[in-house]
Amino acid sequence: MIVISNVSISSSSIIMYILLALIVSTAVIYFIVASQEYSDLLEFLEVGIQGETQEKQVEMTLFIGSGIVYLGLFVWILKTKLRSKIPYIVVAAVSVILIVTYAASRTIGVPLVGVEYYIGKLDMANKVLEVIMIGISVYLVFAVRKAMIKETIR
Repeated sequence: MIVISNVSISSSSIIMYILLALIVSTAVIYFIVASQEYSDLLEFLEVGIQGETQEKQVEMTLFIGSGIVYLGLFVWILKTKLRSKIPYIVVAAVSVILIVTYAASRTIGVPLVGVEYYIGKLDMANKVLEVIMIGISVYLVFAVRKAMIKETIR
């Protein structure tokens, strides 16, 4: 526990705020990637390529939806802080689902999109952030559980 001028901050609180920063960063990256997909869509439509439009629309929807979900999780964690482990379980689950979806889209393909062969820097940055978020979320689940047990014993 850190004490700064009569305000105590637990290590779990600091880690929670680090997680919140990572969540916002990941959401922003998803919005940037969605914007890039939209630019690609406009370019394809401009030159008359119709075959890629549905794929681009699905990808944009996934990226925007992912960003919105992460922002919702951000608000949820800000409200509950370290009183519930459920938002941290959800962060880990959402991150795992998005990583698996990404891996599937690069290997076996996913419906409507098929197999993507391009691996972007933002894609990799987001996956690294999501792996870190999974680790932090698991840590916080156990930290909250431990704090709840301590409260019950008192």
